[in-house]
Amino acid sequence: MRYTLVIAIVGALLVAAIALPRRQFRRPTKVSTLCCTRVNNAVIRNITSARAQSALHPCVEAIVFTTNDGKQFCTNPKAPWVPDVLRALIMTN
Repeated sequence: MRYTLVIAIVGALLVAAIALPRRQFRRPTKVSTLCCTRVNNAVIRNITSARAQSALHPCVEAIVFTTNDGKQFCTNPKAPWVPDVLRALIMTN
């Protein structure tokens, strides 16, 4: 009888120790990342601003150009036309 009571108490404590922390610490079910996962070499027109994006998986290294109409384009920073556009943006600001 005494061993049965001890086993029941230990079992109840074990169940409580395992079950309770899972209820208190919930993890997010979906994490979204808004970044460039691929880049393009095409020339972009009507650029109003630019920002650099570092490569940190799943993101890739990119220059994100924003155009007059608010669209954003992920561009290869090594594309031959990019340095000229960046210089022009710096000169106008």
